[in-house]
Amino acid sequence: MILFAFLLAVSTAAIVDVVEEPPCPSCVLVNTTCYNISHLLELDAPFRKRIVIHKIDLQRSKDVLYFSFEPTFEDEEYYKIGFVDLEHPDEHGIISGTQILNFGTFDIDQANNLIYFGGSDGIFILDNNLKTFSSYSSRGDTITNVFYKNQLYFTRYEDKGIIVKKGDYFQTILEDWPIRKFLVVEKENVNYVIFLSNLGLFVSKGNTVHRISKNAYFRGLTMDLDGNVYAWWLDGIYKVMLSKNVAYSTLVRVAKLPTIGAMAFDNNNNILFTSDKSLFIMKQTEHNNCGVVKPAKPRY
Repeated sequence: MILFAFLLAVSTAAIVDVVEEPPCPSCVLVNTTCYNISHLLELDAPFRKRIVIHKIDLQRSKDVLYFSFEPTFEDEEYYKIGFVDLEHPDEHGIISGTQILNFGTFDIDQANNLIYFGGSDGIFILDNNLKTFSSYSSRGDTITNVFYKNQLYFTRYEDKGIIVKKGDYFQTILEDWPIRKFLVVEKENVNYVIFLSNLGLFVSKGNTVHRISKNAYFRGLTMDLDGNVYAWWLDGIYKVMLSKNVAYSTLVRVAKLPTIGAMAFDNNNNILFTSDKSLFIMKQTEHNNCGVVKPAKPRY
């Protein structure tokens, strides 16, 4: 009888231990980590009926989010860039000049508070320290991508390769490749270029180029604070697994989240992403019952 009572007590304790935590209705699993999704704000801009936001990124010193979007068809410009202060969302606006600029791409020199914009008349620069906005390079060229990593990298419409601007000197890398999107990662003093072309997603190191996916339709590329590179598509978020030998670099899907328009990381390495004009944040959580969620639009 004593033995039976002991076994019953052990069995009851075990049942209590395995009671599952209720499902998290706003969580998604990223790799093996549970993230909770919450709504931050609605981006305010003259969007088209079908909202398209191509890129978002954060000016880290000021916590200001910039975003590239397609404006209404009535607008003379077919691309524009807006911004919003995440701490003070009432402070927002659209980057504009005295001419038609069609800014569709941008990148941020975080150390110097400089923002580079590319459009239909070259590259312009916003100096947030001096509060000045001026032409920087390549007047008359249509710029399709800009990226800053110790120096400026950019691509031009209908040109192959990536142009690297070093002072007044220009060098072209990957000159045989049509580039749709790209970014540069520095690891152990070696530069890797991750780029999307019409043949898929590639990693290059020096003269070595390796294809890690045949999918040519990833919506974007971004990098977290640790230098990890991510891409996203209709079926979720992918992580680029870089290898010293680029032939062993791979692409792994780490989250099933099909509603991402654009994606970036905040100052705490949380994931920021858009769904239509809604801006969401994904933060790590200790929740033990993490599912796949489609973020709901806020109701007002």
